[in-house]
Amino acid sequence: MTRWLVFVFVALLSACGGSSNSSNSAPSNNGSTAGTDNPPQGNNGGGSPETPVSFGTPASSQIRPGMEISADGSGCTGNFLFSPNAQTVYIGVAAHCFSIDTNDGIDPCETNNLPIGFNQVIIENATQPGELVYSSWRAMQEQGETPGSDVCVYNDFALVKVHADDLANIHPASFAFGGPVSLFTGLASVGDNVFAYGRSPFHFGLRNLEAKTGSITAVLGDGWAYEIRTDKASIPGDSGGPIFGPDGQALAVTSVLSVGLGGPTVLNVRNGVANVDRALKYAIDAGFINADTKLLVWPDFYPAGNF
Repeated sequence: MTRWLVFVFVALLSACGGSSNSSNSAPSNNGSTAGTDNPPQGNNGGGSPETPVSFGTPASSQIRPGMEISADGSGCTGNFLFSPNAQTVYIGVAAHCFSIDTNDGIDPCETNNLPIGFNQVIIENATQPGELVYSSWRAMQEQGETPGSDVCVYNDFALVKVHADDLANIHPASFAFGGPVSLFTGLASVGDNVFAYGRSPFHFGLRNLEAKTGSITAVLGDGWAYEIRTDKASIPGDSGGPIFGPDGQALAVTSVLSVGLGGPTVLNVRNGVANVDRALKYAIDAGFINADTKLLVWPDFYPAGNF
């Protein structure tokens, strides 16, 4: 195992806001037309990786990518919105946000995690708590993945179900950047531009600290993740936040934070970010979530981060 991977386990919550206090250990099973308050309509699978839905102009009071998410002592940032049908919306988070072992250097495939069905997940702007419906760390344990393998090290993805009472108050457009315009399928390349957003309270609500730009410096774990460098540091609470590809695609989820080793460059902060396409496919192929689960999209993307 490389030095970077060892550091991953030690620093996993460096970009998150704390670890959960649960002691559960057993694995468990776009457009911009005049708005609609209807929940998203599924496309019955088999087609585009996105669910086309019309939404009005996004508001700061809505549940959107970039929300603060907290559960049992943890604090993270939510990423993109997903939906399998007209009655259900998920917000993506990082799986390590729901584990008590995040800071203890324990392999994700051997951790203690909050149970699936935990229904006290606090979502910013929601009137009711959300429910944890998927955690890759629990799923990999059920699947019997080998600790230390690429999938165990890098697959860091969870889904929280938005309460039915809050479905009329969702919007797929991220704070700062808008989008995502689509799901980034396949692999991105070293050198590709990326755009990151983190909702840590330690940014004090300053957009110029929450929105970050950078580029991919490495493809990790045979495509399970990327290393990126950004112009500003991710700090506790940014974990789970959305990472956009060069043209506003949903690319990845903030997972780990480390510091660049020398070199006179502004981009000296490295983040490990989990590949959303790969993580979503794992959840679907293993039968943990509905096969019709699709990304919710928004057609406008603003690379300057001033949306």
